[in-house]
Amino acid sequence: MLIETLILSLIISLLCGGKLSRLGELALREFWLVPMAFLLQGVVYWASLRHIGLVPGWLSAFLDTGSYLLLLIFTLRNRSLNGIWLIAGGVFLNTLVIALNGGAMPVDPLFLPEASRKALLAGQGTHGLMTAATHLKVLADRFYLAVPGLQKQVFSIGDCLIDIGCFTLVFRTTRRLANKQEQQTT
Repeated sequence: MLIETLILSLIISLLCGGKLSRLGELALREFWLVPMAFLLQGVVYWASLRHIGLVPGWLSAFLDTGSYLLLLIFTLRNRSLNGIWLIAGGVFLNTLVIALNGGAMPVDPLFLPEASRKALLAGQGTHGLMTAATHLKVLADRFYLAVPGLQKQVFSIGDCLIDIGCFTLVFRTTRRLANKQEQQTT
């Protein structure tokens, strides 16, 4: 859903007079934490798909939860940017539910196709099926959205905050100079 949000924010920004070149003016601190976090998530996902298993089992949970902690540190280092507090809040909520559920984001099986349910039961990926033992179910991937022409999405409250924050960051950054010029003319 994040990619769709970023595309939508770019389109709306451009329609409202925003300039894509202004995104290059973002001064992101410790940006290297973002690809490092995605690399860790990729390793955990790849190992689970290949049935390699990161032994001991706590190592996989540590790496997946750790990847979200890196993202949280990144957001806190960039807290002065528009929308970043929403992103930080979403990352925090996702980190919390993942940490309390053994390093996997619980997913409500109600909206999943049978093949996806079987894959999660087999331990494939960085997600797990929500069960009676799941902690903080309200923060899990339990909401469903089917937009015609797009892939069906299951998402969490944290994902919503991240998307709203990213939309705000892109929109406000691309419109920043236009807003300053409007204020100067009035």
